[in-house]
Amino acid sequence: MVVEIFGGNIMVKYSELKYTTFEEYFNDFINTLLPTNKTYEYFVDWNRVNKVVHKYKREIKLLESLYGLNKDEAKRKLEEILLEYPSVLPLLPALIAERTKKGQVEIYDPDKFNFLTLDFNPHLLTTQELQEILKFCERTGILNVLTTVENLENYLFGVEVGLDTNARKGRSGKIFQKMVERFLGRNVPEYITLVTEDKNFSLYKAIGRSKTPKKHDFVFYRDGTPIAVMEVNFYNTTGSKPLEIVRSYITLNRVAKDRNITFIWVTDGPAWNEMKDTLKIGMKEIDWVINYNQLQRLINIFNSVNWELTEL
Repeated sequence: MVVEIFGGNIMVKYSELKYTTFEEYFNDFINTLLPTNKTYEYFVDWNRVNKVVHKYKREIKLLESLYGLNKDEAKRKLEEILLEYPSVLPLLPALIAERTKKGQVEIYDPDKFNFLTLDFNPHLLTTQELQEILKFCERTGILNVLTTVENLENYLFGVEVGLDTNARKGRSGKIFQKMVERFLGRNVPEYITLVTEDKNFSLYKAIGRSKTPKKHDFVFYRDGTPIAVMEVNFYNTTGSKPLEIVRSYITLNRVAKDRNITFIWVTDGPAWNEMKDTLKIGMKEIDWVINYNQLQRLINIFNSVNWELTEL
């Protein structure tokens, strides 16, 4: 069954999903979007936070020796520690919530009218490097932290918890992927093998030039043969990224069809309420576009034909 919309043919298989019209399918998609994908794991990655703090326990104790010293005393003490224990170097930018790039921090020094690259990887410091590091600690307030904060471990713990909130956007997609994986694990029959982020199979090889093509979120195998791939994503906020994703998935859907493989796009999130036109572009070209709540309809269809998906 095909309907006309925006002057083109809707390809999404809404009738197989047990909807009478595209409008019924689309309205159900929008009305059943998840308001959030925040699970308990979303808020803080405690394993990462504890790992960072535990990693620097020895160095924290060394730097705590500066507590209560005046500025000059603290600079001399820090200089001694840096020369004797270079392993404290990575801890210094962490105290001001600075994520280094390969252990380095780039900064503009207005006194020298020049950009500096400070290396905080553990290494023996030259005289010039030592003075630059000491200046960095003084000007950025690190030295003040070391002389006024008695318990650096608790301080660093708080800093890392705060920094971890920046990683929530990246965790959001992984959390939704885990939600879908749990559902599939309960509903996919045993004769179907589900592989997450399969290293051995990717349709992206056909559309990209990279030697290491992107992995699919899920690949479904039957008797050792890939029969379906699934991509999942969740959007809390609007932006240009969804349109890029839609275009790439339209291409993947065509590549998959050429190889008798079923392409499935599971997407969700409140942002789709504001990006309906972008969503319809994908639905116009991709066979299977569903949200999390529609997953059961899809699995029911596949189970009804014993996952002989070429029949659909």
